[in-house]
Amino acid sequence: MGPKSNSGFYLSKKAAVLFAFLVLALLVILTVFVGLYAKLRAERTQEVTPATREPPSESSSMQPGAERLGPWNHTRLPSNLQPIHYQLELWPKQVQPGQDHLYFLIGQANVTVMCLEETEVFLIHSRNLNYSGLSLTAGAHSPQLDPRPVPNIQEVWLEVSHDYLVIELDGKLVPGQQYTLQSNYSGKLGEKLQGLFIIHDPEKEHQKPIIASLLEPTFARSVFPCFDEPAMKATFDIRLVNRPEFVAISNMPAIDVSERLDEDGKWKVTTFNTTVKMSTYIIAFVIFDYDYVSTTYNDIEIRVWADKTAVSNGEAEYALNITGPILAYFEKYYDVNYPLPKIDIVALPLYGPVAMENWGLLLFRKSSLLLDPKKEFFNKLAITAVVAHELAHQWFGNLATIRWWNNLWLNEGFASYFENLEFSSEDHVKKWKHRYPIHLKYYVFQTEENIFSHSLSMKKEDIETFDEIREMFSDTTYIKGASVIDMISHFMTEELFAKGLTSYLKAFSYSNAEADDVWNHLQMAIDSQDVIKLPTSIKSIMDTWTMQEGLPIITVNTTSGTVKQDYFGKSKENRNSNYSWFIPVFWMKNGSVQPLIWFDGESKTYPEIKRTTDEEWILLNINVSTLCRIVYDDSNWQQLILQLNKDPTVIPSSNRMQLICDAFDLEKIGNINIRTALSTTTYLAKEQDNDVWYAAFHYFSRLEKVIRTTYTFGLYKKYIFSRIVPFYYHQMKLMNEDFNNIHNSSVEKTIFLKTLNKLYLLDLKDLMDRATDLYSQLMSNPANNTIPSYARRHIYCEAIKAGSEKEWNFAWSLYQNSSQDDEVLLFAMGCSREPWILSRYLHYTLGELIVSEKHSYTVYQSVAENPIGWALAWNFLRTNWNSINTNSTYHIELMTLLDTVSEGLLTDFGLQEFELFLNSTAEEEEWAHTVQQLIIGSRDLLNWNKKIHTEVHNWLSEHIPAN
Repeated sequence: MGPKSNSGFYLSKKAAVLFAFLVLALLVILTVFVGLYAKLRAERTQEVTPATREPPSESSSMQPGAERLGPWNHTRLPSNLQPIHYQLELWPKQVQPGQDHLYFLIGQANVTVMCLEETEVFLIHSRNLNYSGLSLTAGAHSPQLDPRPVPNIQEVWLEVSHDYLVIELDGKLVPGQQYTLQSNYSGKLGEKLQGLFIIHDPEKEHQKPIIASLLEPTFARSVFPCFDEPAMKATFDIRLVNRPEFVAISNMPAIDVSERLDEDGKWKVTTFNTTVKMSTYIIAFVIFDYDYVSTTYNDIEIRVWADKTAVSNGEAEYALNITGPILAYFEKYYDVNYPLPKIDIVALPLYGPVAMENWGLLLFRKSSLLLDPKKEFFNKLAITAVVAHELAHQWFGNLATIRWWNNLWLNEGFASYFENLEFSSEDHVKKWKHRYPIHLKYYVFQTEENIFSHSLSMKKEDIETFDEIREMFSDTTYIKGASVIDMISHFMTEELFAKGLTSYLKAFSYSNAEADDVWNHLQMAIDSQDVIKLPTSIKSIMDTWTMQEGLPIITVNTTSGTVKQDYFGKSKENRNSNYSWFIPVFWMKNGSVQPLIWFDGESKTYPEIKRTTDEEWILLNINVSTLCRIVYDDSNWQQLILQLNKDPTVIPSSNRMQLICDAFDLEKIGNINIRTALSTTTYLAKEQDNDVWYAAFHYFSRLEKVIRTTYTFGLYKKYIFSRIVPFYYHQMKLMNEDFNNIHNSSVEKTIFLKTLNKLYLLDLKDLMDRATDLYSQLMSNPANNTIPSYARRHIYCEAIKAGSEKEWNFAWSLYQNSSQDDEVLLFAMGCSREPWILSRYLHYTLGELIVSEKHSYTVYQSVAENPIGWALAWNFLRTNWNSINTNSTYHIELMTLLDTVSEGLLTDFGLQEFELFLNSTAEEEEWAHTVQQLIIGSRDLLNWNKKIHTEVHNWLSEHIPAN
């Protein structure tokens, strides 16, 4: 017998041999499985670092991408992959602690996609991101487990020209399966206001830096790898890492805040709730040391963030107070609730656009959002418009999104239309109401003549590159888009229009749409009733307004009833062409409203608009509901002008504005004569409507440009004196003869200031006496300035104009000893009537310690706008050109100054002198282009002056008051 084992367990020799063999077999099998698992894992999670491939050049056909074609050669992403979900972590870090201006970004992104079509290429947007590793795995929620393994990553490279990260695989992705691209990367944070960037408040040197984002239109790809197209919607889980003293916010509420340690110290990690399905361009991040005020509306938390001083001063209160009521208005109008649990609104010291509509996190320039209760930097109406615009985007753009940028007007046009909200009092209850401003419609006609104007909807293939997309953010997109939408609401009626929009928003929530989708839902609203009848489908009507650039001119002969259409726009070649529109025209005859008429593209006779007597008049386009110009026959013009002088209130105020605008603009392109245009202003002594005066002041100013240094200017001043002064007295009466009462009256501040600005030319004794009295009180007690801030520039100006060196020196001492009212005082000091004072004032800008470089252009501009100062400004500019800062920092100010100076040189000799001087300074290419634009503009004014001057002089001679 053998010995017992130490364990007390006994095996025979034969059994021991068998056991050893089994153990060895198990080890072999385990080794094989480990090898297979390792190989499989390597196939599924291979890490690689991409190479950068510059765009192929003609001289280097062997460069990767040049020798073969692929989806990376196209500017648009292929349709084979659809993003479903992003997991993002963004960690901005300083290159070295304490170096506020040197930041970089560490990022992690897991992008889960659904494969829709077989592909061996995983294509995703990426710009200026450096990858330390990439892996591709099966998605966690694939609908079924496909037996085929995840393809191996074969090659990775960057297609710089189209911002693509190209991941080539050794097999095909399977339709119906989900895959997750995992990446670790780094990027740069600069101070250029796009992507993710750093902001330092230029007014607050020691304030902590701010990190903020602007991802529209295509900057998301510079922050994280993504499918950066509007139609590629997905949900997002976002995590931000920052220093503990900062606050991080994003589109959704924070659900967790934790701590992280690394070699640089302690960090705060903020995790946010999962977003709704959304486009990349409305994702947003802000990291800052700000404070906020808050409220709730219908369980939605509303916070307005600003620097701590602004918040403590109450500057964020107005924006906070209007946000909830505007949300309520939109929810009721659209019959679609705001879907997120919160709205954060942030006032940044610097930002690219005025504001950005990121879903749940609206970012603003602080000048467009904050309202100091003690000062009036930005009036309430303007703040309301910007806030309403961005809130309207929460539905038009964020909830229902354009499929591609060629239809950007579906976002911006609707937001611009709905931004025009104001309070109204009905039955002593304040409510919001929508009123689209008439003057914006006439601004559209100015933009249509711009060389950069375009059709509202463009072909997809024409809008592909970044520059092409950027050009869509234009006045055409915003203002023409809004004006066309306003036209639809008129001919459909507001009720049916709202019904169609509700249907559209509900059908395309969390999805993407094109213009035809809007037309289909508006058509459904039309088809649901039988009161409103259209001559053809909504699509057929609206395609004539959105698919071609330009606008219609309607020429009507009221003696025969014939109507024809012509083209108005940037292209002179298109005039008298085959351009045509379906035009809805509301109209009246002798003050009696008539049924709606539709004009189509054909020239035809409409018996109903034929006048039956010489005394009758026809007025087309009541309330300017349609974007079109109207050219009447001479006899109808005369009857309309007679009616204006007899009783202007018979004609709606918007149409009184229309008659002035159409007359002067149609004269410029040769449709009517200048005498008819001037005659539309003869009744203005009876006019009290602000919109009409906006138009009148605009066209008076345009006329002043060509006659301000001619022998006709004296007649002109006498004429407008007799028309404008009654309006001034009307406004003063409403204010109880006190400038400080403007806020307690119905006087609109902007139009009152335009009135004061025009009276500067006229030396009205009443205004000069009021100004001199108020200014004298200020000189007696500088510590107690009772002049309202909004009117100080004009009050100071009138007093200095009427005064002597004493009044001017007092203003100069105020400027030297206080930082308040700097711009106001600088403009006012240019109002002196003493040439020697103005000359001395100009020379003060040459001494660095007297007038700062920042303020020099204000001095030049104020003197140039003075009727006796423009020649001084022009001579000073030429003499001291090399001493004046003309770099790009002051490009706009310089252009404005030269444009003003040129108005005094509208003779062949003067313009030749102006042109020679400008060409001698045009060294840089950009400046040379600007110079040519200035010269072309001045030449156009000179030609217009030659055309009209004699007629203007004769007409004014016939219409100035006898005394």
